[in-house]
Amino acid sequence: MKLDDLIAKTPEQFRPLAAQYGPAIIKMTAEEFAAWIGWLIAGKTDEAWQAILERLDNADLLAAWDRVGEKWDEANARNAARLQLQRDASLAVLRVLLAAALAAVGL
Repeated sequence: MKLDDLIAKTPEQFRPLAAQYGPAIIKMTAEEFAAWIGWLIAGKTDEAWQAILERLDNADLLAAWDRVGEKWDEANARNAARLQLQRDASLAVLRVLLAAALAAVGL
């Protein structure tokens, strides 16, 4: 299949995406394309996008993708630490309240 054929078969609103990422899809073997569809169905979008970006001629795009991914990973780690701190603080408050309640009933 040629890129023009792929773009022609693509709904009009998605043609810019087909023009941008179509060359990578066309370079895939049938097995690679099936695996790519499987990643999309399984919700493994990172793997799917990585497979597309690795096939594009623009190395800068892949590097930018990796930088954005690293920023997301850092943000997720900070968020997980904040959530853990909230859980720890909540447990500490609950322990104090439990101790106070037990003291109030004489246990």
